[in-house]
Amino acid sequence: MNEHSGILILIATAGLLLLGPMLSGAHAYGNAAQWQVGFSGTCNVPTLCGPPGGGTGTFGLGGWCDFSGSNGSTALGTTGTLGDCQLAQYARTDLGQPNNPVHLAVDITGWTIMPNAFAPGLSFHITAATMKCTGPGATLPPTLFSGCSLPPGGDTGIPAAAGHFSLSPFTGYHVNVQVTQLP
Repeated sequence: MNEHSGILILIATAGLLLLGPMLSGAHAYGNAAQWQVGFSGTCNVPTLCGPPGGGTGTFGLGGWCDFSGSNGSTALGTTGTLGDCQLAQYARTDLGQPNNPVHLAVDITGWTIMPNAFAPGLSFHITAATMKCTGPGATLPPTLFSGCSLPPGGDTGIPAAAGHFSLSPFTGYHVNVQVTQLP
């Protein structure tokens, strides 16, 4: 190290300290996101969570979404033009590997805040999107936990309000949703 390296380190450190407060905060999904959402759901009682028509099994899902392109309001009828969702879901009929897991990548080009079909309040409804589905279950007919489709009416069930939501609509079934509204 020579006599100038200490001065260079001091100048670089001072520059970083002065520049740091001027940098804007980072958003997890890009600078345009107005809402960021993480969610998960599981059903872990085989006798209650089995396939429709009978049988035993368990299922689960997890993922995240972001919504943007709006005026930032939480009011009924608010519309947005951008969003993104990533979701993985599985079901299994016994212990071992999941049957037909699916990954959905949803590129949202339209959404609206409307009444929630699953719970009181308002939720995000996807009105226009393209989807890419991968995994063994991607080619199956769409059902709640197989195949590739949007929920009925595009209702995501994601509350259009910031907060943490934890639901247990029946024994063994648990859903957690974290909604963050960004400034």
